[in-house]
Amino acid sequence: MKLEKYVEILQKWNKVHSLSGAKTINEINSNLDISLYPIKISDLKLHDKKCLLDIGSGNGFPAVPLGITLGITTILCEPNGKKASFLQNLKSELCLDNFFILRQKVEDIDDLLSICGSMPDIITSRATFGVCELLQKSAKLIKPETLILLYKGSNSDVENIKCDIYKYNLVNYVVIKGDSICNGL
Repeated sequence: MKLEKYVEILQKWNKVHSLSGAKTINEINSNLDISLYPIKISDLKLHDKKCLLDIGSGNGFPAVPLGITLGITTILCEPNGKKASFLQNLKSELCLDNFFILRQKVEDIDDLLSICGSMPDIITSRATFGVCELLQKSAKLIKPETLILLYKGSNSDVENIKCDIYKYNLVNYVVIKGDSICNGL
């Protein structure tokens, strides 16, 4: 199974490159669980999505488990060379033909149409920027139908932002609909 192989590859790379604070199988499996939990939230309709963009992909959580499980076009945006190399290696070893690695900052992305055929209909991010900063940096990639799914800790900076928050374990899943962004928060 690809998720099990992902865990093996992450553990191997983690020993040398320290990609994740999760070192044990249990810790990594907890990250898998946290990454995949939003699939269980029926209101999000993640199975209807076609193109996922992950901002600050790092070690692959949450986008790699989501992209594998949903089987959709998955774009991993990671400007750090070491982390982008890990993701490229992961794509190759797991034969993830639906995955694309962009070694650049999100604000420098010019053309996703050639990858997705449209703008992404789901944008994810975990532990990158504050909510407002992330929305500003990615604004040109958000369409009214886009679902922004942010994996945040218990102190989410969502004041004055129209969103829904779902809680699981110690994670706040901040969900923002693109139309609220396109219509000026």
